[in-house]
Amino acid sequence: MDKLLAHAYNESTANAKKGKPNSASDSGIRDKFPLSFLFPLFLFVSLFMLLPLMLGGVKVDVSVNKYVVSINDQLTLTLRISDSSRLNISEPPAPAVNLFSFRNMTSSSSSSVSIQGGKMVSVYSHNYSYIYFPQKEGQTSIPSFTVRVNNQDYKTRPIDISIIASTTNSTQPRQSSPAFPGRDPFGFTIPNDWNGDSSTSGNTMLIALPENQYVYQGFPAVVSYYLYTDEMVRSFNLEDEKDYEGYGKSTFEQPTMLNYEEVRYQGRNYKRALIKRLAIIPNKDGNLQAPQMQGIARLYNFGYLNKDLKSSGGAIVVRPLPREKQPAGFSGAVGNFKVSHSVSKTELALGEALTFTLKIQGRGNYNRFSAPVFIAGKGFQASSAVVMDNLNAGIDGTRTYYYTLIPQTKGELRLPELPFAWFDHDQGEFRSFVMPEQVIQVKAANVLSYLNRIWEPQSPRTMHPRLKRDKYPVYKAYPSQAWYWVPVLLIVIFCLLISVLSYNVKLKRKSPELYAQRQAGRILQRYMKHATVAAENLSTEFYPLAEKALFDYLATKYKLANHLSTEEKISNLREKSIPLELIAEMQSFLQSCQQARFMPEADRAINLREDLELLQRIIAGFSRIKNNGVKR
Repeated sequence: MDKLLAHAYNESTANAKKGKPNSASDSGIRDKFPLSFLFPLFLFVSLFMLLPLMLGGVKVDVSVNKYVVSINDQLTLTLRISDSSRLNISEPPAPAVNLFSFRNMTSSSSSSVSIQGGKMVSVYSHNYSYIYFPQKEGQTSIPSFTVRVNNQDYKTRPIDISIIASTTNSTQPRQSSPAFPGRDPFGFTIPNDWNGDSSTSGNTMLIALPENQYVYQGFPAVVSYYLYTDEMVRSFNLEDEKDYEGYGKSTFEQPTMLNYEEVRYQGRNYKRALIKRLAIIPNKDGNLQAPQMQGIARLYNFGYLNKDLKSSGGAIVVRPLPREKQPAGFSGAVGNFKVSHSVSKTELALGEALTFTLKIQGRGNYNRFSAPVFIAGKGFQASSAVVMDNLNAGIDGTRTYYYTLIPQTKGELRLPELPFAWFDHDQGEFRSFVMPEQVIQVKAANVLSYLNRIWEPQSPRTMHPRLKRDKYPVYKAYPSQAWYWVPVLLIVIFCLLISVLSYNVKLKRKSPELYAQRQAGRILQRYMKHATVAAENLSTEFYPLAEKALFDYLATKYKLANHLSTEEKISNLREKSIPLELIAEMQSFLQSCQQARFMPEADRAINLREDLELLQRIIAGFSRIKNNGVKR
């Protein structure tokens, strides 16, 4: 066995000296795929598995549109949740706020990608908007509430809110508009164009139209404020708006110039220009008065004259809804609506998703009703609605709801019901959206079914069915489980082994002599280990093992041929400037080895420990000497 080991070592050492590989497989691996390349590869894999620990930072924040709310205004509470990875959110219910009544909730989601510091950074966010109406004046606060994101709870901050009485808007911005164009240098028409003379008997007034109108509760009444005049009006500055009780309002239109048109009012010809148009949304029955506009008209009649104006008209009679005929699915929608729908696909595989779109067009109180909800338990899992608005003043335009539906079983399925009802203002009756008979073909799943969202990174992934939270399984994060660290530990150990192996291959290729010396040191340690054990056990095998280990080491270190005799090897060592005392000790040890071959076993075991110490001194002495014979 020792001869076989020695032969293998000699062959390895000889090949290393010549810079040759030991085998064809070694050469192929080194040429086609350097082992040094594996270390950064496995290091990257291990860092990738540790990535869940290094990432984090879910941000949860709340804000309001105003901290001081008028009794006729509305409060919007916005909850924003964002993270660098996709979010798993339990849809938070609307918090109960003292002195306010909750009216509606809308949600939206978005994602963005940016480059920061040479790296691509993704941000995924979900926004929830809660709309409240004040009930009475006073001080209150929005309490802190809990939001569950990625199976963890986050608490929001409380916000203080003040509710005040309806007052005139003293901060109304002034609006100045040029007079209508004319033929004189100042931009005025001649008096004949106005059907009047140049005296001060002209008439200029501000009228809210329609002067009287009837609407049902909740329907937005549009009131237009016109400047009527038969005088030369240079400009008009809107100074104030006096509000009354019983409604909310928003600006529907406000021109920046006085664009006149010819009209006839109460038997007289006038020029009129639109000053402002408001959307008034009543929140109680009875007689209401639209806001009163106050402003200053600057007249020209051989000089400038300012005239104070207050609007007249704008009376609104609000009728109650017939509550006894209210259908299921009515959440407060009042308006002249046209409702349509569409389905993204009618054939899909189990595991895929389809998008159901509900579009509402027309004029109505869009901000006063909530999104329709699919009825659960009909073979589909339905998400919360994603809302997209294209509205003017929040009352006129289009609102689109997008739902993601995932089938739970295969076969022929029919879409679940989506109850939505509204009160048709012009017809004076309730109407309901009827889900048509829509058959969805669901086939068996395949591998590509579960990968379809890789090609659709913007499609929604988080589902929010109307189920209680305790029905969902609680998943633990991978780094918190013991099995996760088993492959991580194996990868780290494998990376260390690959790094050592690649270093040896690189050293063998670039410095064969140094590689051979280190290999000889390892072989010497192996033989010394066996010789040391034999000496401690008083075994007579110590001497042949020690002699072979010593000569193999010297043959590798000083390139001594194995076929030389002992005297020839010692002679070559003298030529390499080896210290004489070290050579004398080596000769003494070799002489002990020769004598031990012919001694009885009992006599050979007497000096084993002394000879072992002598061999250790010899090895240490040669280890301190470089190849040129100089001590290190």
